[in-house]
Amino acid sequence: MQRGLTLEAHSVCLHFQSLQLRMEKCMSSMQTGTQMVKLRGGSKGLVRFYYLDEHKSCIRWRPSRKNERAKISIDSIREVCEGKQSEIFQRYSDGSFDPNCCFSIYYGEHMESLDLVSTSGEEARTWITGLKYLMAGISDEDSLAKRQRTRDQYPSAGWGSPCWREWGMAGS
Repeated sequence: MQRGLTLEAHSVCLHFQSLQLRMEKCMSSMQTGTQMVKLRGGSKGLVRFYYLDEHKSCIRWRPSRKNERAKISIDSIREVCEGKQSEIFQRYSDGSFDPNCCFSIYYGEHMESLDLVSTSGEEARTWITGLKYLMAGISDEDSLAKRQRTRDQYPSAGWGSPCWREWGMAGS
């Protein structure tokens, strides 16, 4: 039985390490930034450079005449949707954009949308995954409640192991 627990703990540990590596790459790519087309109600989109700020707390873009308003706080994001689902995307003909490159960010009290078209499906997935990760608060160092829920989900996963200590999830 002890051997089974060790293998299970090792497997869970490897899963978390893989997730951490993927998320680090994702965050790095988002902080480096990428050019995307911002769609508006009009006929023409605007090419802007989007990036995640150094604190991982805001999406910013440039150029913008309204520099202080050219940002969306991660805390204000309500939903991130893949594909051409928004009202703005519906205004464009079906062949206008590859749906794999499209996503919408809904934010603020009035659920405003930022509708973006990336240069590739992989780039869109990076942003969608990264934003959902940040929205979930997984990157917050003080998310004790989330870590406690994880402990409660896997009570026999060997919380005293070096892997869990490294992740800050070892039992007290």
